Amino acid sequence: MIQQVMSVTRSGASMWAIAAAEFGAELDLVEVPEPEAGPNELKVRLFAASVNPFDRKVVNGMLRDSAPHRFPLVPGTDGAGEVVGSGERIFGTFFRRPVGEGTYAEYVTVPVGNALAPLPEDLDPAVAAALPTAGMTALQLVESLGAAESVLVVGATGGVGSFAVQIARAAGKRVIPVGRDDSLVEADALIDLVSADRSSFEANARYAPLAFNTNFVSADAAQNFSMKGSRETLVRLASMVQAGDLEVPIARRVPLREAIDVFAGHSRGKTVIIM
Repeated sequence: MIQQVMSVTRSGASMWAIAAAEFGAELDLVEVPEPEAGPNELKVRLFAASVNPFDRKVVNGMLRDSAPHRFPLVPGTDGAGEVVGSGERIFGTFFRRPVGEGTYAEYVTVPVGNALAPLPEDLDPAVAAALPTAGMTALQLVESLGAAESVLVVGATGGVGSFAVQIARAAGKRVIPVGRDDSLVEADALIDLVSADRSSFEANARYAPLAFNTNFVSADAAQNFSMKGSRETLVRLASMVQAGDLEVPIARRVPLREAIDVFAGHSRGKTVIIM
């Protein structure tokens, strides 16, 4: 059971974080006040946080018209750490509103209703931090394929793609990994993780009768896949890693104070910030 801790921050305490001064700005190392846990929130001392494409989109203003923001804007939705006050080790999704109080920091607060799960003692916190968004998305995408026997995975070397390839193969499906510029072949299903516009996705979707994308570019709402986080899914993923059935593709481990370039380039696998 995850315990609730409220308003435990000392007055005037500060912490280090990676943040953007405004929408579209470069990330920088800044000193900001430690957050205070409010009602129905936990305060967590983070061990590690993983980098997702969504984080860059948030900094670029993706949610500016749909949610309040706080600046300097600290991105980050996934992490692993220790609940202040109880010492309980947890990992999961830490997204909250106002946007901008994310996991690229030494401390974070999180609503108790978020997808959070116990962090096993024998699971590397960096590995756990890399699991939530990418792992849950991949697992639920593969389960959405139903009885499809073959699946094209466009963007197979990224976080979600790497997980999806492994999970689909473990489910007995024939997986065809596809890079951004590779030629496609026909299959029973398509998972498109890279198309950022409707025409590109529709061109890829012609190769399979069942198709999903994660960038919400399809005119067909059923093809626009949205991950639904849950404690149960996180526990399943952690168990798969512990059993050796799922390898977490960590490409980079970067100390927090050196993490201002985590949005640079396109890494194969996941980038994890170590506190």
